[in-house]
Amino acid sequence: MAETHPYFDPDYILGLLERAGILPEDELERLKALKGIPRAQGLDVIQWLSGLRLRHGKRQDSTLEEPEILRLVAQDRGWNFSRLDPLKLDMEVVTKGLPAHFCRRRLCVPVEKRGSKLVVAVYDPLQKDLSFDISRACMMDVDFVVAPKRDITRIIDEFFEFRTSIKRAEDLLRPTPSTDISNFEQLVKITGPQAASKEQHINAAVDYLLKYALDERASDIHMEPKRDHARVRLRIDGVLHTIHKVPKVVHEAMATRIKALSRLDVAEKRRPQDGRMKIGWGDKEAEVRISSVPVAFGEKLVLRIQTPEILMKDLDELGMSAKDLASYKAFLERRHGIVLITGPTGSGKSTTLYSTLRYLNDPGINIITVEDPIEMICEDFNQIAVQPAVGITFSSILRNILRQDPDVVMIGEIRDSETARYAVQAAL
Repeated sequence: MAETHPYFDPDYILGLLERAGILPEDELERLKALKGIPRAQGLDVIQWLSGLRLRHGKRQDSTLEEPEILRLVAQDRGWNFSRLDPLKLDMEVVTKGLPAHFCRRRLCVPVEKRGSKLVVAVYDPLQKDLSFDISRACMMDVDFVVAPKRDITRIIDEFFEFRTSIKRAEDLLRPTPSTDISNFEQLVKITGPQAASKEQHINAAVDYLLKYALDERASDIHMEPKRDHARVRLRIDGVLHTIHKVPKVVHEAMATRIKALSRLDVAEKRRPQDGRMKIGWGDKEAEVRISSVPVAFGEKLVLRIQTPEILMKDLDELGMSAKDLASYKAFLERRHGIVLITGPTGSGKSTTLYSTLRYLNDPGINIITVEDPIEMICEDFNQIAVQPAVGITFSSILRNILRQDPDVVMIGEIRDSETARYAVQAAL
């Protein structure tokens, strides 16, 4: 009698879980009573169990997921197990090692080149003729690591989609039409996979980049032109990670698309420009500030991503000590005065300011902000955008702001002595 595949053997999987002691006794007994369901329906037991969201560990909200189950199977079978981190993978290795249709059919993806060998992550290493078929497809010797199904499908979907958009854009590039945005809070909806057409490749590449940054909780996107290509990097937890290199012509088209969406002058490439836009992907939304500056090899763009959960925190979540937090709240309760928040880029000044406004917000007070640019639209505040071209500067606004009967004023930046003088006068 042929041996049952371990992924489809509930007795084997439940035995591993029991020996590992990661499920409560009552959960194990319930699963043993239900094990006939996956057996009768021929279900992958790992996927079936992970879909049940079983409670395990000491935390009530901790659930048993696919990676943990697969790790136990790999350890028992002597397989190498690995999670796939998109930021640690080379897109060229992933997308050029094997065809996309092959990766989808076999649930595998190349992850590394080691000399003459290609390391391939697979979900099921027991597939018939898997090693032979992969070696024939890539013309290399192959080593395997076992990885969760959801990791593999995510890498396939994201990496191949982006590479396809970049490649087709390079081959069939057409000028990207400008976007007329009259509403200051224009929401740019990021689309999903689209039917291929010449007009969509750049849009798809930009959409992918923004979606990827949101998914990875990146704070910044850097698009940096070099001599013969452009480098795209994400800043995550304070560290920049290179995610791709794109052809110069594609970088220029992507920069034009982003500048159009953020209401910048797409023809101006010799002077620095600043803009903003709002993006949406599924149930996620974010404010994006765009900075464009000319560098040696072209136009460099930095996109600062601000999501509500980052900018709008409870004061208790800002990382202050209990003593400092108590002192800060005491200052905020005073009817008059000024609070200055200083620090380097990325240190949390905007988060502290917006979180403070959230703490102070009440239907009985009038909050006015003066910002350049407005980092996040919030209906609870009266937000004024600095526009030097029409004479709206920090100092000019502050000269007139007291006529608006404010209770709280937030100034985005104090750039000169005149602004500082008006700020102090307003605080008296």
